[in-house]
Amino acid sequence: MWIMKIYLATPMNGRPIEDIKEKIADWASLLAKKGIDFFNPFSEAVAMDNAVNGVVEDKRPVEILCNAAKYIEDCSSVLFIGSMDELRQSLGCQVELVIAVNYGKGFYLYDDGEIIEIESLKLTWKFSR
Repeated sequence: MWIMKIYLATPMNGRPIEDIKEKIADWASLLAKKGIDFFNPFSEAVAMDNAVNGVVEDKRPVEILCNAAKYIEDCSSVLFIGSMDELRQSLGCQVELVIAVNYGKGFYLYDDGEIIEIESLKLTWKFSR
């Protein structure tokens, strides 16, 4: 039996911990009310270890991202909590998007009052010598 489980992605670096917690809590509550299982990659302990004056300033962003993103494997889709502009600015969430789309997971973002599905990506590579 297939069970829906949503990975909650949101920008963290450069943002106040309280804002991150509030955004995730709002979506977690909404999903729980609908009986939808989810995974919340946010760890307040990790965020506090990487915060300056309550704002996340990742000292080891790749390590933190890898520790969180590995749980996409166990989810059916990823929900980006933020706007398209925020997605464009968040390197970590862009990696989560690539993982989700390339490995057949759904990827959705909530922007301006609607949920948008990102079905495919066009990646451009440039190499130089």
